[in-house]
Amino acid sequence: MEVEELVLTRELADAEVKALKQAVRQNAKLAKEQLFRDQMKVYGFFNKHGGKLVDVWESFQRAGLNAEGDPRLAICRADAKECFCQKHEDGSAIFTVDRTTNYWDQPRKTLNDVALPASTFQWQKKDSTQPLSRWNIKNEKIKTLVPIIPARLLPLIKHKLQNYHIFWEVEKWEPSPPKDPILLKLLTPNLAAVLATWDLTPLERAIIRGRKQ
Repeated sequence: MEVEELVLTRELADAEVKALKQAVRQNAKLAKEQLFRDQMKVYGFFNKHGGKLVDVWESFQRAGLNAEGDPRLAICRADAKECFCQKHEDGSAIFTVDRTTNYWDQPRKTLNDVALPASTFQWQKKDSTQPLSRWNIKNEKIKTLVPIIPARLLPLIKHKLQNYHIFWEVEKWEPSPPKDPILLKLLTPNLAAVLATWDLTPLERAIIRGRKQ
């Protein structure tokens, strides 16, 4: 599975954290700005933990669609059994744990939904002779099974599973277990820290198949 990794060193992260703290000392109002919070999350996390960072949005865009017109990648809350992808005609998509999500629903922070921006994808049409619209998106809402985190990696989880996401390549959008997921901690809407990567064993894939019931 190929993802868009970003290069960052501990030295740079440390320097940026110090600069952010200095900026707030000079202007306390900056602490309420989203730009400040996003940068502090990214640089602060990397400065403390190191590791790799990935651009989730760019990874989806580069991976593109499969032959069926569905995303090659999926992302969902780590405690979910199934992942649902709701497509939108502007090329955006919402990945959620909620099977009741409809076309007009907005992404919900309470569910840790992941929303991809407009123009991320170019959806295929049901009817190629008609304009693309909500009613003419092929496979408008799709689902697949979410990988489990192996027992050997569970010590990495310091909070509830719902605070983490799993990112993986979908072989086919159907009840078929994946093989090579990545455990992420989302820091901003599009940037995430990689906590672990692994290949699922046949036994773990069998456990995933049973979780859909």
